[in-house]
Amino acid sequence: MKLTNENLIKCLKETPPEELVRICRECQKIATYDKIKDDRLKSDPMPVTVFPVPYIVTKDIIKNVTGKLDFFIQALIKLEQHILCDRGGLLYNRLMNSLTPGGRHLVEECNFESDYSLKKRHRRIDGYLDFFTGDFSIIEVNQAAPLAIDFYDVSQRMASHFLNSLGFFYQPVLLAHHILNWFVDEYTYRYPGKFPHNIALVIEHGYLPKFIDLPQMALICEELAREKYGEKLSIKVCFPYEISLSGEKIMFDNHEVDMIWRNSVYMTKYREEGLNIKDYETICHNPDKYLIINATRVWLTRTKEVFSLLSNEECRKEIGLSEEEDRIIKEIVPYSVNLKYETQVTETVIKEKDLWITKPADAGFGKGVEFGAAHSEKSWISIIKERTEQDGFIFQKRVTYPTIRVTDIDDDGHLINHRVEYDFCPHHINGAFTGTALTRTNVLEEKGKVKKMNLVGGGIILPVIGAEACPPLQKYYV
Repeated sequence: MKLTNENLIKCLKETPPEELVRICRECQKIATYDKIKDDRLKSDPMPVTVFPVPYIVTKDIIKNVTGKLDFFIQALIKLEQHILCDRGGLLYNRLMNSLTPGGRHLVEECNFESDYSLKKRHRRIDGYLDFFTGDFSIIEVNQAAPLAIDFYDVSQRMASHFLNSLGFFYQPVLLAHHILNWFVDEYTYRYPGKFPHNIALVIEHGYLPKFIDLPQMALICEELAREKYGEKLSIKVCFPYEISLSGEKIMFDNHEVDMIWRNSVYMTKYREEGLNIKDYETICHNPDKYLIINATRVWLTRTKEVFSLLSNEECRKEIGLSEEEDRIIKEIVPYSVNLKYETQVTETVIKEKDLWITKPADAGFGKGVEFGAAHSEKSWISIIKERTEQDGFIFQKRVTYPTIRVTDIDDDGHLINHRVEYDFCPHHINGAFTGTALTRTNVLEEKGKVKKMNLVGGGIILPVIGAEACPPLQKYYV
């Protein structure tokens, strides 16, 4: 039977509830993390929720979006290359001023990154894709330490087991082999003919889900290295203060490290506690000498100030975008401004407050986001005044969350419906998109309530499956 939403719903209705309960329980076992042996890291069960019933979309829609995002990535690379040359000083200063002191320190700390590594970076492009129209809008370039990588793979494996148990064949689209190839390609580019046998995965305290997401991905990559390359790969999870230098060698636990997979961030807590991170900071400062992937210069174009620059026609001309890149940027980047520099837009932002949001340039997880629609005119003007008198904030045309209807299964095996708003966040790894995207949802139960789309805030992962010519669901089917 062809894999479509309609055929899947029909199959679910014909399947006995007790059988659906059994399949769902088997899927939940896929989401357990009993392989993580380090007591510092293990947290069981999986800290995020996944809808058991996947949602099917046409492959061409995904292909069209990632094709446009390829142009966006090229524009992002051109911007970074331009601001680092002699002519890009003004734009460089504007981006640096938009960062927090911690963000500026991390950029200044990194004295080099090759164009090869710049193009191969791991980026997650967070945005909204309308499955009906194919329209897409970007809201964030997540490249500081992109997470939900194993959580995404788990959701795909769950979807595969769910569909295969019902008689639909589905091969999951996973990120793990892209991550592994990224490690290997970065290493062999620097050291031709050699393999990275020892990688230090450097993480930081503060966000507990990463203690599962990243270590589990490390275990999967170790297994894949044996299968694909016939090589033994050891990825050790550690903290910045556990990394040291012995001469010119990176060391962890008295063993030499070939490369560092950086997922640390500001490290403020370690400095305050007097922990020794001097050697680790030396490594981060010299990625030309020590191989560190996702070097800390990522903060320079991680800031949302990038959107206000790309929304400015003169800036797009200055960085040398092609006509096609310029057209697509205007199509998929919501119009954004920094009112400190573009004061002529202030009156429009005041008068059309319901159409605008404002957010810190160097923040994530929905922190500091304010919706004009949630404010009175007086309080909105106050926010505008406050955020115009300082660097570090942008105002952006509000993007309406798209909505769909998804099918869920309750504890008794009965089918239920939810109307959800959702995002669509493709991973770009090792120079290419991976074929699908992390999709997070909020269930719409409180009419008119504005939520921020993230897993920390209670979002639920929806496995999205690409299939041939499959229209989205137009109505409730159960």
